[in-house]
Amino acid sequence: MSIRTSITGKLNKKGFTLLELLLVIVLIGVILVLAVPSTRNALTGDSLKKASRQLIGLERKLRTEAVRDQLDYILNIDLSDSSYWVIASDMTPEKHAEIKKLRRHFPADVVIMDIVDENNNKKSAGEVKIVFKKNNVCSPAIIHFSYKEDKMTIVINPFLGVTDIYDQYMDIPINTFGQ
Repeated sequence: MSIRTSITGKLNKKGFTLLELLLVIVLIGVILVLAVPSTRNALTGDSLKKASRQLIGLERKLRTEAVRDQLDYILNIDLSDSSYWVIASDMTPEKHAEIKKLRRHFPADVVIMDIVDENNNKKSAGEVKIVFKKNNVCSPAIIHFSYKEDKMTIVINPFLGVTDIYDQYMDIPINTFGQ
């Protein structure tokens, strides 16, 4: 152990006082209390945001692949269990059935409340198909997600490749796209 001198010139053993240690512990506690909730949200995100990112990423991927492969892709969404699967227009019915068995799910407890399809029909049960065509046009759709008391609306624009997101339930008619 080394020895140090204080400002007054007296010899002290190297170390911290109890008051200094308590102050550091309190400061670390305050920082953790403030940082943990925002860090947790940044790392995990909430379920609605995850579902929207998942859907928007899938939409962009299917638009790109449809143009690149010159093939129509169909996003099938099952409203009963908030699952989805993608098929190509050139697949056989057997391949469709095989892919449907491997469907993916949106994050746990996220519910697809309803989907407004290209004919302005609001569906809250069954399956909905969104077609991504090789000419970079897709079926318009408005998808309403919910997670506990929170709601989110995702609007897939058929022409622009731009997807709008609203942090609430928005009742938007499809005819706003010029269809």
